[in-house]
Amino acid sequence: MLLAASVYTTQNARLRARWKLEGGLPAVPGQKLANAIPVTASAPPAPLTWTKEEYRFLPADQLGPNMDATSDYPGTFVVYDWDTQEIIWQSDWGNLLGNPAGFCFADGILYMNDFEAGNLFRIDIDHEPGKLLQRISHPYFNDLHSLERTKRGLLAASCGTDLVVEVDLEGNVIWEWWAAEHGYDVTPSGERRESGRGGEHRDRYYHTKFQSTHVNCATIRDPENERYVLAMLFHQGTIVQIDRSLPPSQQKGEIVVDGLARAHSLEKIPGGWILANSLGKELILLDDDLKRTGVISYDGGWIQDCTRLPNGNVVLNDVDNTVIVEFAPPAGGSAEWKIVRKVPYVNTWRMGELLVVPTQHEAAFRNAALAATTAR
Repeated sequence: MLLAASVYTTQNARLRARWKLEGGLPAVPGQKLANAIPVTASAPPAPLTWTKEEYRFLPADQLGPNMDATSDYPGTFVVYDWDTQEIIWQSDWGNLLGNPAGFCFADGILYMNDFEAGNLFRIDIDHEPGKLLQRISHPYFNDLHSLERTKRGLLAASCGTDLVVEVDLEGNVIWEWWAAEHGYDVTPSGERRESGRGGEHRDRYYHTKFQSTHVNCATIRDPENERYVLAMLFHQGTIVQIDRSLPPSQQKGEIVVDGLARAHSLEKIPGGWILANSLGKELILLDDDLKRTGVISYDGGWIQDCTRLPNGNVVLNDVDNTVIVEFAPPAGGSAEWKIVRKVPYVNTWRMGELLVVPTQHEAAFRNAALAATTAR
């Protein structure tokens, strides 16, 4: 089995230095883990937004790069052979796709967000694994996180603009949900934030503390009809269900899960859902009705992501301790999930999302790894 992982940046210290400018996020109910960036008594003045001086706008048919990030800031994308715990394939996109974030496998290719440059990419898998085929962009994209293929296009969580957006494969907006237009218009800093509809956002930085929701995950609840979207609101500690059949002004969303502590990664699994309650030091299991059925407690650091493996085990990404941890379900009369494997990764990396590589693509990655080894 192969496990894929996005790495936001290979130099996490630089990302943390940017977050430190915010002065730290306030504590939330249910928090069991100290904030990575402590709240300072007198935080230095930090602007709501500033311009990415190095950003440049490109013609739609040009792959990039949009940004000339310094050589130690871009991230990477890796594929593990999970049986041997070794990385067998790693991207070499450089600044073309500088900061990989959310991704998904569909249509025989890989779709991936670049959170810093505000782009989505179509990427070859089977013929030339890793070859960038198309850059998809839109002025609304900023700090992109989750990404999901829909029948009509791609559904993305744009944290920087507090937006859930569906675009077609040319980047045209099909559907959009602006948090500020539905009552979520006050940031943790106490400032009011207006909708960014109609604006250009790709060349702007927006601090997490100055986002009203930091909506970091969006997924279709009913794949057959694609009527309902589930959106995870990081600051509010909730998941809302948005009924897209209603008039846009009535699509505020119903709170279906609450009491979360800076959560990430809502994923559909057989019989329900799983999510990472990042500051709660746990993974939460939900049934198909989104009711809590159990937890997987984890005495570790910040859980950035989690995913279910084909054998029923679950892995999580602990970014504080730079390790992927695998749990096995309760067995032998025990009610506890048991840690069966820990796989450390480079301690300067800020790893993002985890996802099992579909079996039909395994051979392509393995063959590419073999070819690279032979060439060396």
